[in-house]
Amino acid sequence: MNVLIRAAREARLTEPPRALPDVPPRPEYDSAKNPDGSRRAPATVPRGTYAVDPEPCGAPYVPHPDPEWCGTAHPGNACMGDPDGPGFLISAGPRDTLVVHPEDTRGWLSDNPALEEIGCCGAPGREGPNEVCGGCGVVVATLFSDCAGPYETHFLPGAVRVAAV
Repeated sequence: MNVLIRAAREARLTEPPRALPDVPPRPEYDSAKNPDGSRRAPATVPRGTYAVDPEPCGAPYVPHPDPEWCGTAHPGNACMGDPDGPGFLISAGPRDTLVVHPEDTRGWLSDNPALEEIGCCGAPGREGPNEVCGGCGVVVATLFSDCAGPYETHFLPGAVRVAAV
């Protein structure tokens, strides 16, 4: 059995996940209320799994070269207007993040006290890594849980590693 641990401290950060060969396609979502009362999209990866995402994820954001471009299902890229010019912004954040189901991190991660993100229905993840190791407070991940994007947690490359328990 494997778990994700903080690379520098050996602190456990997830329930035991199994590796997926690729990030599954992000589910479509119509913003309808879920049975639990939330309005978040379905999770990208099933509970108890993780995948390596080769695409850029999260902050920083840069202007997209095509001013007509609008959106993609990838976290943080859903038609985010450029406040400094025409067009939209796209992620230039880290690649090869480890994507897990957010509920697999409950009790292991805490909100990043340095950020005060406000989303419609959850954390948009646009201000940068918004979750820290619950044991030591080091920034380790970005939670995307707003209704405008997919429901997933991305661990920063280099901050975590997979370890056998």
